[in-house]
Amino acid sequence: MAAFEEMAVLPEIGKAVEEMDWLLPTDVQAEAIPLILGGGDVLMAAETGSGKTGAFCLPIIQIVCETLKEIQSGKASQGKAKAPVISPTWILSVWDRDSAMAITPEGLRCQSREQKEWHGCRANKGVFGKGKYYYEATVTDEGLCRVGWSTSQAVRDLGTDRFGFGFGGTGKKSNNKAFDNYGEAFGMHDVIGCYLDLDGMTISWSKNGQHLGQAFSINQQLKNSAFYPAVVLKNAEMSFNFGATPFKHPPPKDYVAVCNAPKQNTKHSESTDVAAGPVKLVNNAPQAIIIEPSRELAEQTFNQIIKFKKHITDTKIRELLIIGGVNVKDQMSVLSSGVDIVVGTPGRMEDLISGGHLSLTHCRFFVLDEADGLLKQGYSQLIDRMHKQIPKITSDGKRLQMIVCSATLHDFDVKKMAERLMYFPTWVDLKGEDAVPETVHHVVVKIDPQGDESWGRLGKHIQTDGVHARDNARPGNNTPETYSEAVKILKGEYCVRAIDKQKMDRAIIFCRTKLDCDNLERYFMAY
Repeated sequence: MAAFEEMAVLPEIGKAVEEMDWLLPTDVQAEAIPLILGGGDVLMAAETGSGKTGAFCLPIIQIVCETLKEIQSGKASQGKAKAPVISPTWILSVWDRDSAMAITPEGLRCQSREQKEWHGCRANKGVFGKGKYYYEATVTDEGLCRVGWSTSQAVRDLGTDRFGFGFGGTGKKSNNKAFDNYGEAFGMHDVIGCYLDLDGMTISWSKNGQHLGQAFSINQQLKNSAFYPAVVLKNAEMSFNFGATPFKHPPPKDYVAVCNAPKQNTKHSESTDVAAGPVKLVNNAPQAIIIEPSRELAEQTFNQIIKFKKHITDTKIRELLIIGGVNVKDQMSVLSSGVDIVVGTPGRMEDLISGGHLSLTHCRFFVLDEADGLLKQGYSQLIDRMHKQIPKITSDGKRLQMIVCSATLHDFDVKKMAERLMYFPTWVDLKGEDAVPETVHHVVVKIDPQGDESWGRLGKHIQTDGVHARDNARPGNNTPETYSEAVKILKGEYCVRAIDKQKMDRAIIFCRTKLDCDNLERYFMAY
């Protein structure tokens, strides 16, 4: 326990790892734990069994615990000079913007000079419930822009998901990545009026006072959502008037300036609400998100967290496992009651995020375990979307920390992702580019179905995936399909022979698919 406490780990956590017979930190833990506790982004690579899970879980649990204690004692917002403060007026939020979006001190003009990427922001307040609202946006420099309305669930790239509605300078309206012709193009010095009718659930725009007609009917599922003025730019600049000064092109009398919305129909941005007084928790907004490439790894990490926090009794840390194969309503129920750490697989997480059940507004830690596996499974775009939704400065003024674990840090895709998303990460590479653990002995068993024809009789006992069921794969039929089926049959038999030869009483066997695992288990049971 003393060895872990020397790294400033809480005694309660130290006691838990001591009970797990962790007397000394592993190399990766000794390197990574102080870095994470110190607030930095970390890239780590270490071999299986090196204690990598503990290297990121221990400091995350500790920081979450300390944050919860601060919130409970009312200290979370004290002495935070950088914490956001709610403005009494309507302005663009510096706490709800992308990294390349600059906002002037008065909060009414924004600019992005990034030429290859879109960067967006939202206002610090939104409207909900009922009423008709209006604001104006003026193009003050040439470039590409989209302006409109979005909910807090939307990505900042306005109009690319179902929670955001935009009208762009090219004359196209957009929602959920559907870009359709609407009105006409606009550019330098043009004034775009943005209309939101919560009574009729419609959105529309005007150009220089000329109304362009209804653009969208808002889905009834968003009936209770707050809508925030929003903009996204690519090498452009826009200024905004939320109604504090006279509009250049006043709307019809039944519309009111968004800044004059009734107090009961106004909501502050979630990224600033928490800083108005003591920091508050939002039930479905965890402080840590840990993504695993498979259900099995997610379960292992989740179980480790439960063990690590065993002796933390003065603060209740709530964790949740989000994976497929489990009733999603149960997971939604736990989220609504409150959660601090979420561990899960990307598919189910995306479902809950897109459904508005899992919020990323208070996320302090974004962890990608086995990142190379996640990228190979095609989750790169999902990771980017989640990262964009997470505020880079947390509600209590702390910076988002990203932790990436990979089989090797020399993987090209992992390197590119780190360059794109992480903030000056520290590399903890205890594995190397082509390292093999000294304790691992490799044995390769070649399967030759032409030399070993026993598969003919074994085929009656070993079930395969059925890919070649219609290919007449049988002894004497010398086709590639026959030999492919033979290899699948012999693999199961050779596993049994290896177990018998080595007198194994424990073993872990990895198969390519779940079906292969089930078939091999049946063969073992019948053997």
